Amino acid sequence: MTREIALTNRHEIVSPISGEEVTESFFAVEVEDPMNVEEHMNTVLAHLTRDVPMDTDLIVYVTGLTPLFQAVFAAWLLRNCSGPTMSLDMYPGSLTFAHYDKDAGTYVFTDALTGYVQKSP
Repeated sequence: MTREIALTNRHEIVSPISGEEVTESFFAVEVEDPMNVEEHMNTVLAHLTRDVPMDTDLIVYVTGLTPLFQAVFAAWLLRNCSGPTMSLDMYPGSLTFAHYDKDAGTYVFTDALTGYVQKSP
């Protein structure tokens, strides 16, 4: 299963996959204390744990605010790459970051762990 989530809802994001607006986000328009990565990791981890199954192929639309980007990556790694396995095994699922390419007018999908650029997830 693939799930598309925006980092914030600061910008309107139309999925190049479905053509629908991406309305789910980890953070609102305004973020209190943007540099508090630890607290943002807790927010993301709670969202992932509550709403996103472990085997989900997650696409996160990056909308600025680098500390939030870091929090998403760290929380996903904490959830999917640690815990009971604590080995090289990972839970199923993947993390892809969608970065907007203003020259092309679309999103570039990059695998978070390998840097591989995908044409489309």
